[in-house]
Amino acid sequence: MRTLLVIAFSFGVCLSASPASAETCSEAIAHCKQDGSRHPDADAKCTAAGNACMKTGSFIGPYTHKLWRGFVKQ
Repeated sequence: MRTLLVIAFSFGVCLSASPASAETCSEAIAHCKQDGSRHPDADAKCTAAGNACMKTGSFIGPYTHKLWRGFVKQ
């Protein structure tokens, strides 16, 4: 039971820091860098995804390739 609670909590923490919880492209970049911290190229990939978001308002996760729409372009 304890293991299940740890897994559920860890999953919740991951979801709370996802780009989907951000309102602006800048917040999505920050969340992306935090989520991708185990990847050595996270800074560059998240920044590139954020630059595209600043133009389109949509953020594509560089590792998940998931599309999030409706961000404020800032």
